[in-house]
Amino acid sequence: MKKLPFPCPICGRKKECPLEELFEGAVLTCPFCKLTLTLHGHMWKDVQKEIQKCKNEK
Repeated sequence: MKKLPFPCPICGRKKECPLEELFEGAVLTCPFCKLTLTLHGHMWKDVQKEIQKCKNEK
């Protein structure tokens, strides 16, 4: 299962997220500072680009 490092916009620490958990509307919680965010808008577009890069590396 591939994972994508996802940086917290508040504390900057990275959480490894399985690609299956990254979708539009997904709710992510930082395990370090407990920030909860929803993937949508420009953040979702950036995540989609990173997912595509990850899939192309096969």
